[in-house]
Amino acid sequence: MSRIRRFFGIGVLAAFCLCIPLQAEDLPQNSQPSRETSRLNAEYLRNFGRDFGAVVASPAHWSGSDWAKFAALAGTTAAVFAFDQSLYDAVQRNRTEFSEGASPYASKCGNGAYLAGFMTAMYLTGEAFDSPGLRTTALQSLESFLTTSAVVLGLKFVVGRARPYAHESDSSFHPFSFSSRHVSFPSGDAAGAFAVATAIAERSEAVVVDVLAYSLAGLVAFYRIHDRKHWPSDVLAGSALGFFVARKVARLNRDRSSSRLHVSFQWGRERQAVTLVLSF
Repeated sequence: MSRIRRFFGIGVLAAFCLCIPLQAEDLPQNSQPSRETSRLNAEYLRNFGRDFGAVVASPAHWSGSDWAKFAALAGTTAAVFAFDQSLYDAVQRNRTEFSEGASPYASKCGNGAYLAGFMTAMYLTGEAFDSPGLRTTALQSLESFLTTSAVVLGLKFVVGRARPYAHESDSSFHPFSFSSRHVSFPSGDAAGAFAVATAIAERSEAVVVDVLAYSLAGLVAFYRIHDRKHWPSDVLAGSALGFFVARKVARLNRDRSSSRLHVSFQWGRERQAVTLVLSF
């Protein structure tokens, strides 16, 4: 069984690492990363810190349309919350031998350790094939995943919702609890899976890659309910959080790459010049 799991994991990594390079370099020219900015270095860490601050502070700068989207999502989550118990029970009633057998494999796609391994493999593949686009995809996935995880951990601690296996009500809350039984909202695995899937989709123009990424993330979300780890509204909120954080990170990176200052020097017997080019 362990051998099958290893082969499954290797297959998923190989599928992504083979598909993404085909499209990662097909982005518009002004979005192409340079070899220097597509590496895990001090500049990346500085940009990561700036982006994290921008993501956390973004609600203070939301426009009317942003608040309308938030209200729609909050309303949908509240509606699902009202039917959490019945939706959860329906999933449990329809568990099958096949769904239970697939659980160990599908759940790996949302596990932080496996996602870290996948992103590492993607980055190293970019190094091996000298692909700035693939390295950038891996780094943006990492940034999206870590930023999402930090936000999720904060919300889990503040909300303190009881997990289904705690055998409490779906409306049982224990704010500021350190118990693993009381950190159900939002789903961290669903959030992480959708953060990585969205980061990949934002960097790729291949429909097959987008479908594969979001399908795996959707399986993770479903199995968090199937495996009695989360309520449906936990999964919905976590998935949306990962999606929107990754979209924000991608937008920040695009803005940064499209407004770079390039400096060139010309030095000769009859001409000495410094050329500054600011791209927008």
